[in-house]
Amino acid sequence: MEIQRADLAYRRRVMRTLIAVALLLGIGLTGLRFWLQYISSRMDTPQLVSTLRLMLSVCFALIAVCIGALGTHLLLRGNLIVRGRRFPPADVRAVRDTPVREGDQAVRIGRYSQAFGLVFIMIALLAALNGWFWISRI
Repeated sequence: MEIQRADLAYRRRVMRTLIAVALLLGIGLTGLRFWLQYISSRMDTPQLVSTLRLMLSVCFALIAVCIGALGTHLLLRGNLIVRGRRFPPADVRAVRDTPVREGDQAVRIGRYSQAFGLVFIMIALLAALNGWFWISRI
């Protein structure tokens, strides 16, 4: 069985990116916590409710966009796998050593990827609608 070797430079870049994103999100959450304490003591109740409604809307939108992006990626990657009848596709750099699957086995993986991509796109739409309905009731 053929093995597609890991690209070590790509692996390091992925790890640096994940660490940077985790640090930025940690800093952002800490800042958000202090900002919420600050505005809750400075605003009257109607202003606070409208500000929090806006923040919740943005959060639901970001969640829906992220889930939708994952679904789109899975759908496109599945299409590439099915078309090429090879997993992982030849143009993909691997983060770790990956056994290459070809033929029907690769098509099955591609179809699963397409199916999960569609599921995640539907979940993103449901998350956006759920957020919209939930925010409108506040």
